[in-house]
Amino acid sequence: MEKEITKFSIKHPTLEDAQAITDLVALCDIEDIGEPDITLSDVLDMWNSIPIDTNAWIALSETSEIIGYGFVEETGANRMDTCVFVHPQFKNQGIGSLLLSKVEERAHILAKGKEGEQKLMNQLSFTNKTARKLVEAQGYQFSRLYERMKIQLEEQPKQHPLPEGLTLRPFQPNHDEEKIFSLYDETFRDTWGYTKKDFSNWISQKKADGYDPSLWFLVWKDSEPVGFLMSRMQEDGLFIDLLGVKREYRKHGIGKALLLHTFGIAYQRNQKTVLLYVDSDSLTNANMLYQSVGMRPHSQTAVYMKEL
Repeated sequence: MEKEITKFSIKHPTLEDAQAITDLVALCDIEDIGEPDITLSDVLDMWNSIPIDTNAWIALSETSEIIGYGFVEETGANRMDTCVFVHPQFKNQGIGSLLLSKVEERAHILAKGKEGEQKLMNQLSFTNKTARKLVEAQGYQFSRLYERMKIQLEEQPKQHPLPEGLTLRPFQPNHDEEKIFSLYDETFRDTWGYTKKDFSNWISQKKADGYDPSLWFLVWKDSEPVGFLMSRMQEDGLFIDLLGVKREYRKHGIGKALLLHTFGIAYQRNQKTVLLYVDSDSLTNANMLYQSVGMRPHSQTAVYMKEL
């Protein structure tokens, strides 16, 4: 017996839809990796950086249930990112294809008049074969694999000493913003998919919901910052957002010192789970660093690319 095709409509979401979208994506996560990998604050943080009345869409069933969600975000001068989600019970009914067409239509509009080659990155669970076939059929090419790494802290972590002359200090709000952005911009040029970002947009996004400056740290050489780590507390654990060290200061234990210091803060706050994402083919071998402090791969995200 053929499965009955669900009638659905597409519209832009409102803030009132944030929790329902969180629940939808959580269902998709559970099917793909066995547990949710999203919180309400994640959705709201994302919406702080995109206009949802033009760059996000939901699919609604006849009973007004949200059964699909997609968005496109300008993440750099030459890059846009997208994710599309379909309720596990409503797959293979054209919902994902229609949402993806909305994403691409908007991405082409956003790309008009911009200098340089514009790329659209589509991120999806590596285990979701249906979604991978869909984007491949739409002309996307597999580009990268990202690992979600995780550690459960069982005791207060031992700290890693810094080389002489280096000091680890907490981020100072209203003082260190431009320094940490400059450091981010320099250190992440070595990463795949890097594009130049605007300081004002970048810092306002990082200071959105869930912002906690006590979980941002800088390593200094005299008055020069040479390494940094930015993290935040989520419902599922402490999430390490960014970690970078200047090229000439790498291989000196700065990244390890920042990680273990952050683990210690998490443990003191009774948060035993620490999470992050890392490029499986990181040019700086970041995944080796994370393994050295006890983190282990938990799931994988595939990144597909399409030139606009």
